[in-house]
Amino acid sequence: MMLLLILALSAHAEEGATSPLADPPPPGDPAPPPPGDPAPPAPSEPVPPPPGEAAPPAAEEPAPPAVEEPAPPPVQASPPPDPAPAAPAIDLSKAEAAPTLSAKVLRFFKPSPFHLPANPRGQIDFTAYTLEFGEVKLGVSNITIGILPHVQVGTSVPLDVLGIPNVQAKIHATEGGPFDIAAWGEYDRMVRSDFDATLWTVGGITSFQLAKPWAVHLGGSYVRGDVAGDISLDSVDQLLWFLDTAGTGNPNHSESLLHVEAVNARIATDIRFNRRDAIILQGSATLYAHVEHDKELWVPTFLGLEEALAQDGFLSPIEAGSASIAWQFSWEHWEARAGVGVSSIPGAWVLNTWELSYRFGGKTRVKEQRMLDTWQKNKEDLKKPPTPPKTPKPPTPPKPPTE
Repeated sequence: MMLLLILALSAHAEEGATSPLADPPPPGDPAPPPPGDPAPPAPSEPVPPPPGEAAPPAAEEPAPPAVEEPAPPPVQASPPPDPAPAAPAIDLSKAEAAPTLSAKVLRFFKPSPFHLPANPRGQIDFTAYTLEFGEVKLGVSNITIGILPHVQVGTSVPLDVLGIPNVQAKIHATEGGPFDIAAWGEYDRMVRSDFDATLWTVGGITSFQLAKPWAVHLGGSYVRGDVAGDISLDSVDQLLWFLDTAGTGNPNHSESLLHVEAVNARIATDIRFNRRDAIILQGSATLYAHVEHDKELWVPTFLGLEEALAQDGFLSPIEAGSASIAWQFSWEHWEARAGVGVSSIPGAWVLNTWELSYRFGGKTRVKEQRMLDTWQKNKEDLKKPPTPPKTPKPPTPPKPPTE
């Protein structure tokens, strides 16, 4: 009887262990220990090793699974560039020489002043422009040198010959554009043993480029002169007395005195056709004059000097003025001017209408000279007979190998 009861309890325990109604343990949780077994220690509380024994090595954590990166797409190699086409062979044996240029065509391409464009800043005597740095102008009446950029100095040769040292200077205050302005001055002095004469002149001038070939120039000046001493026949150069048409001579006057003040105005215009040719119109007048002199002062009668000593006050252009028209020639180095005019003082208009000078130096003329030298060299090369083309030699066959 006792044996049957034990078998029945065993069968009932096996049915409870395999029953589908029992809740399975949740995933990830350790299975509960069977009844009667001791519970294992918690994983968060490591069991210390017994005394005298080394701690077991820590278990290595498993490495995270490697993430496979996508492989880069294969790079396709670019096709090699097409080889350059070989130049076709040229048969020089049938080449003909180019026709030579005629003398007329060569003259047309010559960089002469007639073919070059006009230089609006080429004239310096009645304009606000100056010589270029290093440029020199040798004239019959003046010698002028560009000592600095926009600064020139000069002297009057005829006055130097007469024994009257003088110096002139002009400073160009602006550069470029249609408007230019300059200041200028002149100093003359004649010293003798018995008298002293000085003349100061200061002025300014402006230039306006109204159009490409046309410009207008306006200027004015103030003149102051003083003569003191004993003026006699031996005091002045014989040339002045030779020009005295009256021939009355000079009675020796002692302590003669002359003081002159004058205000002058000038207007000019130039119309340029090319680098060589231009028309120049000029007009000048003394607007005011004040003269003080000894009543016994004697002066030569040429050039209307006697009438000039009687001036005192404002004047009209008819009383002390001049007007002229001239043609200006500017070649590679030489310059010339010729024209006609009228003036209240006989012959005074000649100073503005007649000129002959030689210019050299300066960057503009150096550049033009290089152009001319290049043209001259090309002209000589064109005159040479053409060189016949060389016939290419056939290639030399290779030598046979020696045994």
